[in-house]
Amino acid sequence: MEKIKTIDKTKLNKILKNPDTSGLAYKRYGKSENIKDYSEREISEMVLGIYSHKKYLLVDGDYFVNINEVKGTECILEDVSYHKKPTLETFKDNTCNAISNIRTFYVKDYFLITEDSNGENTKHKITKYLYKIGFLNSGRGKFNGLYSIANDYATIEQGLFPKDLYHPIKRYINGLFFSDDYRISDFKVISSLKITAN
Repeated sequence: MEKIKTIDKTKLNKILKNPDTSGLAYKRYGKSENIKDYSEREISEMVLGIYSHKKYLLVDGDYFVNINEVKGTECILEDVSYHKKPTLETFKDNTCNAISNIRTFYVKDYFLITEDSNGENTKHKITKYLYKIGFLNSGRGKFNGLYSIANDYATIEQGLFPKDLYHPIKRYINGLFFSDDYRISDFKVISSLKITAN
């Protein structure tokens, strides 16, 4: 099961005592109108905006998106840090951007993509959601304003994108809502960087 931040007991007790002032949308998007029907984990999930029973997620703009309507996902990769600092030569031939040389990815945003009634793509930002659940970390120093993801897998998934960048979609969208890591598999990385296999 996915590891997400749990809320502290004081907050949990406050919600159980006064559910109507909690700000949670469990009556509309949950499994029951009675807060006592929820486990501690389910309440923690709802605090984070996850309503897995009816497949709704509270996105960064403070509105709900039906995960069943998501057609694809997107990540904006702004920068990376390296194991071996690029030289003029490795920068020119792009060998500095081999997946094995990347230490950390620095992303700006993640999006869920749905279609509106005209068939146009609509993007819904989920960066704050991924930060709140404990997946993304804040970048520091020159990476301030971005979010860091370690290059743990050092693998290009399906020959298309770094596996670590897809991980939050795999676990915290697909895993949480569908128990199927690849349910939403249309994933694009938008970046001026070209990360290559070794």
